[in-house]
Amino acid sequence: MEYLQQVAKEGTALSMAERTGLLVIDMQKELLARPVFHKQALLENVNRLIARFREAKEPVFFIRHTNNSFLKEGTDGWQLDPGLSPLNAGPVLNKTQSSVFKEKAFRLLLEESGVRTLVITGLVSNGCVQSACTDALKQGYSVTLIKDAHSTFHKDAEKVIALWNAKLEQLGARLVTTEEYLSSSHH
Repeated sequence: MEYLQQVAKEGTALSMAERTGLLVIDMQKELLARPVFHKQALLENVNRLIARFREAKEPVFFIRHTNNSFLKEGTDGWQLDPGLSPLNAGPVLNKTQSSVFKEKAFRLLLEESGVRTLVITGLVSNGCVQSACTDALKQGYSVTLIKDAHSTFHKDAEKVIALWNAKLEQLGARLVTTEEYLSSSHH
């Protein structure tokens, strides 16, 4: 809770400036144990973005999918992957549906911390990542999807990722690579 109060306080300290938050979606042990497309690059890119957000004192939100089958709360596979660093960089929110925006606690947290722009990363491109992007856009958030920091274990992963990148860009998401984001002034 202290982290959330700190984020809220920093948000108000920035007066009316809109803040940017990083969403790290479903980067859990069980999902990363699967044949995730470009898994190592995904982890490296997400970690570079986490480091940049922490440096800039901007909020990082770890989202963890919870269900009654393979991502059962409290199990080892449900935990965030230890390849993420640092794991204590932000609050962890559990969700039970594909879109984190269906969780009232998450929407309140965004509101309290003054976040109006979201940078979205994580798993899986054709599931929870696209759901979060779509719902964020519908609710008026600015969305930047980091095209080399989300992935899937779908058998046609490369095509599926390219398809969702194109669809989400058509819906209004800004698409950039990790490198482009880190070297731009939008952080």
